[in-house]
Amino acid sequence: MNGYEEARILLDSSKRTLVFTGAGMSRESGMSTFRGAGGLWNDFSAQELSSIDGLRTNPAMVWEWYGKRFVARKGVVPHSGYSALLHLQNRKGRLPVVTQNVDGLHQAAGLTEVYELHGSMRTVSCLDGCGFSASFSDDHLSVLPPKCPDCGAVLRPDVVLFGEPLPERVIRDAFQLAADWADLLLVVGTSMLVWPAAGIPWEALQAGVEIVELNPEPTSLSKAPGVIWIPGRAAEILPGLLEE
Repeated sequence: MNGYEEARILLDSSKRTLVFTGAGMSRESGMSTFRGAGGLWNDFSAQELSSIDGLRTNPAMVWEWYGKRFVARKGVVPHSGYSALLHLQNRKGRLPVVTQNVDGLHQAAGLTEVYELHGSMRTVSCLDGCGFSASFSDDHLSVLPPKCPDCGAVLRPDVVLFGEPLPERVIRDAFQLAADWADLLLVVGTSMLVWPAAGIPWEALQAGVEIVELNPEPTSLSKAPGVIWIPGRAAEILPGLLEE
C-alpha cells in the first residue's frame, strides 16, 4: 500500500479530522504570499510594512502596501482543494480548519469552523481600541491612512502584525483541538517555519494523532514517525484524496 492509499483510508475512517493550512493553500488561488518566490516581503522590510510600530510611525505607507494586497484579493476565488475540504466537511459533519492565512478563502468556500491564527484581511478596526470595527471596503483606501469614524484614530487591518501576539483564544483552541480532540490531522501547504503556529502539528504528534501532510516540498514534519507525506499541490491532490 502506498502513502496516498493509506492516507485515503485514514481520512475515510477518521471521526474527528482537523485541518491545518498555510500559505501554499492560498498561493494556488493566485494570492501573493509573504515568503518564498515572489513573496511580498522579498522587496520590502517586513518590520516596516507589517509591524505594529510601522503602522503607528508611518500609517500611510503601511496602508498603501496593504491596500495593494486588498485590491489584489479581488477576483481571487477558492480553488478545487477548498471544494474538496467542503465535501469532506459535508461528509464528516464537523471539520475544524486552523489556518495561518488571512484571506478568508476557507470561509468563501463554505467552510464553517475556521480558526484564523494570524487574523483576517476582511475587516478593519480602530488602532486605538475605541471599539469600532467594520468590513473592509474600497472606501477605506480613498484617503490614506483611513481614520476611525468614531474617534478619528487610524484604522488598522485586522491581521496580526509583528510585535503583536497571536489571538489568545484562537491559538488556545487550535492547540486544544490538535492535542485533545483530533484523531487525524491533515496538514496542507505550510512550510512549518512560522512559530508558534508550526507547533500545532507537533502537538498533535505528541498526543498520538496521525498526520497526513500535503506539500510540494518536504518540511521538518515530513519524515517524522506517524506522518504520511504526499508531495503535490492541494488543488491537484485534495479532490482525489477527499472525495468519494
